[in-house]
Amino acid sequence: MNKVVIVAILLLSCSCKQIENQKMEKTMNNPTYTFVSVSTAKPGKLEDLIRIAKAPTIKMDKQSDGLLAYQVSVDRERNTVVVWSTYDKKETLYNYLETEQGKNDHGESEDMESIIETFVMYDLEPVSGRLLPKE
Repeated sequence: MNKVVIVAILLLSCSCKQIENQKMEKTMNNPTYTFVSVSTAKPGKLEDLIRIAKAPTIKMDKQSDGLLAYQVSVDRERNTVVVWSTYDKKETLYNYLETEQGKNDHGESEDMESIIETFVMYDLEPVSGRLLPKE
């Protein structure tokens, strides 16, 4: 192949990758919806709560590009699990949960009443934040 053609292909490839990265950064910097839940476990059920709280986002992360970032955290002293996930838009989460895959991933078959003492969820609109590492 001609060296000029190879160089042109390489430049075009790099340019396309840059555009792709810029689009990703724009989406990551502009999420429009965040879901937060705070759950306390019934006595002796904290490990079960951790298991059922972390499963949906782990599974959805493999299925949806619209799930931009998430974290599931535990406060053992308070017997509490907090789920935080942020999305490109609210419909990404709720449309997914309406599918059979989403219902299964959400744990519809779990006996949540025997595990969860209290549950509070928030549908939030992000107004400030940083999802990407500092440069």
